[in-house]
Amino acid sequence: MLKLFNLLVVIILFSGCMESTQKLDRKKDELLERKARIEARLQKAREEADKQKELALTKMQQQIEKLALERSKNEAQKEIALAKIKAKQALELQKIEQAYKLKELELKKQKELLELENQKIVAQKEIELKKQFLYLSLAALVFIIVVVLIILYFYKKRKDKLIAYHDNLEKYFRLKENEAKVAIANKIIDTIAEGKLTPEQEQRLLGVLKGETKELPKEIEHKDEEPIEAEVEEKRDG
Repeated sequence: MLKLFNLLVVIILFSGCMESTQKLDRKKDELLERKARIEARLQKAREEADKQKELALTKMQQQIEKLALERSKNEAQKEIALAKIKAKQALELQKIEQAYKLKELELKKQKELLELENQKIVAQKEIELKKQFLYLSLAALVFIIVVVLIILYFYKKRKDKLIAYHDNLEKYFRLKENEAKVAIANKIIDTIAEGKLTPEQEQRLLGVLKGETKELPKEIEHKDEEPIEAEVEEKRDG
């Protein structure tokens, strides 16, 4: 359940970061399109200025040729008219050049503003990518911590089971050992009670029996802590 929750958190964070990155990419594409349109307008303005220059020069040439044909009629008027035409054409060319320069400056300014905005978008995109990496790193860290805690939990649980199993096994073998000692003690008592042994052999077996009973736990020792000799005598009488 924790793994699914962490995976869901990572997916949500990742999808949010991806949406933000896609928005920045779309905005960047829009800026690039605007920049391309401005450059196209700038190129068109240059072409129009060149065209106007060519038209003005062509018109001036035509007027000069026309005046040259009329030179014989009125040379003085021709020179004056020619000077006026040249001055007028120069003024028109100057106006065209100034208009073109102003248009070019305006377009360059817009282009610079677009480049600045594009740089801001790139920087913002880098920040979003860093945030995305940070979120993913934090999610991975949380996931690793949860996995480690789960592993430690199951390890401790298994260790406790092994300890309990070892304790139960040790109690079982101790109980079996004590039961064997009790059986040996009863066998010795029965043998002595039969009265077929010499006093020396009986004393030796009693010594062995006392040594065995000293190692037995209190709950399986002889009832009422009566002397072993009394129990032997009782069995003999029986």
